[in-house]
Amino acid sequence: MSGLQERSYSLPAIGCCLTAGSFMPQSENQKETREDPVDLLFDGVCGLLHAGYDYAELTVGSLAQLTEDEYERLLQKLKNAGIVIPVFNSFIPPTLKLTGPEVQQLAVEQYVEHVMKRIHAVGGELIIFGSGAARTVPEGFAMEQGIEQLKKFLIMCDRYAAQYELVVAIEPLNSKESNVINKVEEALDIAQELNLRHIRVLADAYHMYLEQESPEIVKRAINDRLLAHVHYAEFDRSFPIGDVEGGVDLTNLFSLLRDSRYEGRVSAECMTESAATSSEDSLGYVKSLLTQLHGRGE
Repeated sequence: MSGLQERSYSLPAIGCCLTAGSFMPQSENQKETREDPVDLLFDGVCGLLHAGYDYAELTVGSLAQLTEDEYERLLQKLKNAGIVIPVFNSFIPPTLKLTGPEVQQLAVEQYVEHVMKRIHAVGGELIIFGSGAARTVPEGFAMEQGIEQLKKFLIMCDRYAAQYELVVAIEPLNSKESNVINKVEEALDIAQELNLRHIRVLADAYHMYLEQESPEIVKRAINDRLLAHVHYAEFDRSFPIGDVEGGVDLTNLFSLLRDSRYEGRVSAECMTESAATSSEDSLGYVKSLLTQLHGRGE
């Protein structure tokens, strides 16, 4: 089994964030007895792969919170199964502030190096920098100063990312989740200004929908070779199956990715799963949509 499968076609690899669904059905007795975080993580990853996803996307915190013994056990389990985890999201915890007067630079830098070392060891290639609570500029603090703090943070990240062969992708978040970097265009402007080899951007269909940002921006991101990753979800964070009138337009987004020759990965980042729509149903829909679009484009 492998988190990165060989593919003879040009479709992007499709993954799923583990927080989007545990894929670990348990009885009440199992829930009471199975508390080992290593088993929970490993079973969750295997569940995603068995469901048909090409890879699992984990949170950075899922590795950071493990003890050294737990981490080593997880690493061994993954190696024995031939599984790599290429993508991690939720980079910085809310307790480590990146903007405002309470930034503890040393603690932030130590955390970044610690998690990058672990991520590299499990086959990680990409870290997504959303982290709304950590990066939100505090009320009464100058927005311009907060943005400068974030730029310095990204410069520091680039240094460690070079050491551990990683890329950090800036994730625009809708204005309800953060008051800074809300659109792909803003993330692109920062990435282009910094011009750092290991700093790129992410496009998230959910956040773009809420911010009413045109998917056309992905053309610029791809043409500038800065689009590192794509997330998708329906407007309410559910798994999309194309049945919501006026919902997130994945057809348009995926068409733009195809036309621009996007070569990266695409992950479902969905937080709800209704009784009528499972993640497997959604995966089937997304695969079918991508196949149809690529067929039309050839």
